[in-house]
Amino acid sequence: MRNTVPAVIAKIISRQKNLTFSENEIANFVINNAEFVINNTITNIAIETKVSETSINRFCKKIGFKGFNDFKIALAQDNFYRNLKANDKSRDNNSLIDSIASDYNELILNTCSLINEMDLIKVVEMIKSAKKVNIFSVFGSWQSAIELKQRLNMMGIKAESYNDVYSMKLCSANSSQDDLIIGITRNISVRDIQEPLISGRQNNAKIVTITSYDSPKLSELTDIKIITSDKLAIENNTVISDNMTFLFTIDVIVGMLIKSNKKYLQKKLDSDALFESEQDYSNYYYNL
Repeated sequence: MRNTVPAVIAKIISRQKNLTFSENEIANFVINNAEFVINNTITNIAIETKVSETSINRFCKKIGFKGFNDFKIALAQDNFYRNLKANDKSRDNNSLIDSIASDYNELILNTCSLINEMDLIKVVEMIKSAKKVNIFSVFGSWQSAIELKQRLNMMGIKAESYNDVYSMKLCSANSSQDDLIIGITRNISVRDIQEPLISGRQNNAKIVTITSYDSPKLSELTDIKIITSDKLAIENNTVISDNMTFLFTIDVIVGMLIKSNKKYLQKKLDSDALFESEQDYSNYYYNL
């Protein structure tokens, strides 16, 4: 699977002969400062390279991307895979426990490189203003959908989760501009989730996707797309849950919600207290 990784640096080098002088300046900067590009804005990169932001976007399109954001995502993924390959030999003697722990760390760090904080802030505002939050998912990501639903409900936000295609279609058919639909799936190209999202879009519902694979179709379909690292990027991908990076993203969203308004924290604490009291009550009768 690692041979399918987008080799962004190799692509840049292969096209340098067709680049202008300023585009070559950008290319050389990216090749030698990939980490800086991944962790900075287009404005900062323009300052460092002494070219305009328009030139950077034009460069990104010339080497095959829709713009700077898509280029940055691909570069982060490419950089992660190259670092992973370099670390493989040093991990050969690790125990399985250490190896999986290292995989978790790599998944989370790479997801941090891919997600945009401003996009998450927009998602938080969309959740706060939505009449209802409907969460669609398929296959293994169903667990993440349930987690997000429960945590939103605990903060007093009306939310429901669906993983049956007919229920998702019915929900999206009855959605409106006041609703928010969040799709969680490794690949948004799966028909069972893509069709309900398209229907929701047609009814003017706000659409957010949390997924591991970007695509032009995804950009057309969603208001906000959150791209996470996929588990195929790590060594123990056959034993690690699909939900690791989705749950991390949900944690960040919930944290931002609580930070944005203390009422969400209070409702979360009240819900926690309720669950704990129910547990104590059950244990009391169990021990009798």
